[in-house]
Amino acid sequence: MKDFKDISPYEDNEVPGAIVRLKANNSFLSKFSPFFFPRISSFLPSLGKFLFKLRFTKYFGSSKSVKDFQQNLAPFFTKMIESTTSGFSISGEENLTNRTTLFIGNHRDIALDASFLNYALHQKGLNTARIAIGDNLLDKNFAEELMRLNKSFVVHRNIKGIKETYKKLHKLSSYIYKSIVEDCENIWIAQREGRANDGNDLSDAAVLKMLFLSNRKKMKIKEWLKKVNLTPVVISYEFDPLDVIKRQGNRNLVELEKKEKNERDISDLINGIAGYKGGVHLHICKPVLNEISTFDELVVKINDSIQGNYKLWPSNYFAVNELSKMDKSYEPYIEANLDTYKSSQFMNRFNDFKDEKLQETLRTYARPVINKKKVN
Repeated sequence: MKDFKDISPYEDNEVPGAIVRLKANNSFLSKFSPFFFPRISSFLPSLGKFLFKLRFTKYFGSSKSVKDFQQNLAPFFTKMIESTTSGFSISGEENLTNRTTLFIGNHRDIALDASFLNYALHQKGLNTARIAIGDNLLDKNFAEELMRLNKSFVVHRNIKGIKETYKKLHKLSSYIYKSIVEDCENIWIAQREGRANDGNDLSDAAVLKMLFLSNRKKMKIKEWLKKVNLTPVVISYEFDPLDVIKRQGNRNLVELEKKEKNERDISDLINGIAGYKGGVHLHICKPVLNEISTFDELVVKINDSIQGNYKLWPSNYFAVNELSKMDKSYEPYIEANLDTYKSSQFMNRFNDFKDEKLQETLRTYARPVINKKKVN
């Protein structure tokens, strides 16, 4: 038996200790108190932290298990939906069943993509999923505590050496398969490493090969797909709360030190949760159970499922129309229901952007339209 302690979420007996540590974590209290007590925290930060600590203790102090923690978290997630979105909708719910599932999702937000899926599963009375997170988010601080409490497990990145890479990927593959087949736990993992900051929801064959790695000598791909019930899921946000931030300053991760990357990712995580997202839609695709025999075929199938079922918003069409004025390769989208005033409001988000920076931001919103047209 492999020891998965270093990559697995918290067990139930670890939950009370994590709650105690969070209550004593000054950084955690400082980061979140402004969202719950904005006025008080701006004038009297220490009072804001004290009040948030009381509220956190009231709602989570009695958590004795991961399930307790997530049940206590659900009302806060509902309030987040009410305050930072214009509504959350779901389609394809008939594809959510009691069968343990490997969910493969597109990746737009650090924390919320999988969280919206778990919220949908919770609302339907189904078991929530264990969530794959990159080790870049492990800060040995409050973010790591919260993620492990919320059923997150670790995906190691930038591993050095062929032997070490194989060892860690095989261990991860074994953990995911064990979670599904033996632990009866759902899994959510992104279709690629990192967020699709360019608007292209494309699967990486390397991720799929990693998932199959521990079983490649035991079974064919078709048999494995049936055992894990591989199901694509696609989430779309009307507005990206980080769209302006992503185009400002240096977003080149290669040039950032590990600590800087971590701090930036934690900041993005918090801003993604607190920022306004407009409409949010989650679609559960049909499980991939047909005659797939190669990873190239599997990549195409997942991409078609995700891009073809992506819910398009007026913001996506506004972006296409604006680009058509700057770049003749874009055809304007003519639709009577598109509101000119809302289009102007959308463009006001990028008043400080010019030329290439503006075009690249608009392309991010436009690509789902183009990709969906190719699939359909």
